[in-house]
Amino acid sequence: MISKHNNRLIWISWAVLMPIIFYYAHVVSPLGQIEKASFFIIFCLFLVVANMPIQINDATFSFILGISILVFLKYGLFAELLITQMGYAFLYIRLSLTRKTLYRMPLNSLMFAICSVGSAIFYKLFGGTIGFSGTSEMINNLVPLLIYTLVSFWINQIILYVITIKLFKKDAKMFNREFRWDLFISLLMYPIGISLYLMLETKGYLTLFYIAIYYIILMVILNSLSSALNMNKYLKQTMNISQKMTQRMEEDNVIDEFFDQLTNLIPVTFGTLYLMNDDQLKLKRFFQNNAEEKDYNKPIINNSFQGSITEKVFSEKKEFIFNRRSQWFTNDHKKYINAESLLSIPIIKNKQVIGVLTLASEQKNAYKRYQVVMVEILALYLAIAIENARFYLETKMKSETDSLTGLYNFQYLEALIKSEFVRLKTFEIKSISLLLMDLDHFKRVNDLYGHQAGNEVLYEVAQRIKSIVQKKGIVARFGGEEFSVLLVNYDENETFLIAEEIRTSLENIPFFVTDHMKNENQKIKLTITASIGAAIAPNVANEPTDLIRCADRAMYSDAKNAGRNKVALYSK
Repeated sequence: MISKHNNRLIWISWAVLMPIIFYYAHVVSPLGQIEKASFFIIFCLFLVVANMPIQINDATFSFILGISILVFLKYGLFAELLITQMGYAFLYIRLSLTRKTLYRMPLNSLMFAICSVGSAIFYKLFGGTIGFSGTSEMINNLVPLLIYTLVSFWINQIILYVITIKLFKKDAKMFNREFRWDLFISLLMYPIGISLYLMLETKGYLTLFYIAIYYIILMVILNSLSSALNMNKYLKQTMNISQKMTQRMEEDNVIDEFFDQLTNLIPVTFGTLYLMNDDQLKLKRFFQNNAEEKDYNKPIINNSFQGSITEKVFSEKKEFIFNRRSQWFTNDHKKYINAESLLSIPIIKNKQVIGVLTLASEQKNAYKRYQVVMVEILALYLAIAIENARFYLETKMKSETDSLTGLYNFQYLEALIKSEFVRLKTFEIKSISLLLMDLDHFKRVNDLYGHQAGNEVLYEVAQRIKSIVQKKGIVARFGGEEFSVLLVNYDENETFLIAEEIRTSLENIPFFVTDHMKNENQKIKLTITASIGAAIAPNVANEPTDLIRCADRAMYSDAKNAGRNKVALYSK
């Protein structure tokens, strides 16, 4: 988007320069006597060409310059300027520009007018004449007309380059693929414009009528072919995107990859993704594609979708496409404040709606039918990728956590200690503290009240340790009735204080468990204590196994031998 200042500047420039340009064109090339039928057919042909371009892959092919050459050679600059401006005015009406994009009308109008005047001046400078007839006069005008075509092309390219850099503040390369394609089209229009002029001169205006019909037929055939090619291209891109999504192992990353790739294929300004979670359809992501960056926001807007398009799509299990804002906008859609087109589709798997994807664009008529098919396929791949990510997370959690306490297990702790030692050796962190604790006389709990009572104690111990450590470190179940805490960048005194807080919490707050051996309706009050050993690297250990060994020795040799219910800090 352009700034308000530039928008105002465009309109002022257009209002000032266009009357001057038309006055100049009228002076140097006044509109004389013309055949109304001929002029009308040419104008209709221009409208057909302008409104029905031929699209081949990503390239747009149009005969507009050829028609402009025809009008210029037949009637002169003023007529060419008039018919071009009138033709594009009808085109802008058809495009239904929004308030934010309305600046394109004066901007393009002024650009085409400058191209017309500039190329006409060079045509005259090189000896070109208007309304020539005969072979010799045609030959004399071939070079001036080639200059006319090239000047029109170059003025157009230079203006586009300046607009991109100055108005849109974007980097631009002039000599790119689009430049070469536009040059090819311009050179192709050179003989076409001459041919149209000669046919009009020799065969009459009805020839142009037949050309318009042939052009429409050709356009329908080529655009049908183009749609098939585009669909094939999009399907290939869909497969590539699905592979990229399945490579992501985290659900949020899968969704980010989906929106990131989707915006490279179709116009997306806003997007929402609702997914089934706990048998409810909940807002998972609100996506915004700004001019400066893309925001992958987790939900910050109201999760309710009662009475919304999302609810309608979910309940009716079918997509909805809207080409204009007036067709769908209500006060419930304020999050899509600048949107015009809207596409909302159900994500269906095994005949069940598992989500709703809604895309919105600032452009009108933004979404074509083949794009809807592509989005539906991508949405299904998204659902599969999310399911895989959730399964991976569930499997990962099971492999890393203890099923009874919900704490990390020894395998995870061991891997984490190794990774922290890498950081320690590269001086990213200063120290690693490991606490190992063993519950005193825990076997008695199992023997007297049953293993289920022992499990209740283990679970409660885990919760107390977690509540004390919180974000200071990582709590893990070391095995059996042993627990561990890993701390980073804590000195001896700080480590000891945390260990002592854990010990006193276990000792001072009683545990209540069910007597599974005698009376399950009876709660037993227990006092549980723990012996805790602590070791700090690099003070006493330089390797992960050494740190574990030192903490283990401090726990058994020092804390338990000192009478249990103690904290012992290992020292050399």
